[in-house]
Amino acid sequence: MSCFAKVKCFLACIIVYYISYLYNYKCPSLTPLEQAVEGVTETVLHPLHSHHSVLCEYLHSGIDTVQPYHAKVHDFLDEHIHQHPLFIEYKIEDKLTSAKKQFSTYVYPYINELYTFTDALEVQAYAVVEDLQQRLKQD
Repeated sequence: MSCFAKVKCFLACIIVYYISYLYNYKCPSLTPLEQAVEGVTETVLHPLHSHHSVLCEYLHSGIDTVQPYHAKVHDFLDEHIHQHPLFIEYKIEDKLTSAKKQFSTYVYPYINELYTFTDALEVQAYAVVEDLQQRLKQD
């Protein structure tokens, strides 16, 4: 049973990471790449461009579905937590802003590098799977 729980946790972590990768890295950059080949500008698409487009559409439709609930949570936080005297006394908002700034300064470059590595790994995995599929069709 514990082995199944570990596998389930591992798969859930991979899914959460891939959603984060799509939302933060891939979906904003889904435009064709311009590449100059011997003076001719050629539009180059990522091999998984159509798959990413579909996944990004699903992701954004899910975000649109969750948005009303997200707004209700923020309203609750604004009314009950952010107006609490201890929240104001200990200047939690300033600390949160500082933590966000530290994250974007020190952690985000490493996460962006990890997303770039994931993109390259995804293209290589696609090439291997496509090659195997071609071999199976030939046999």
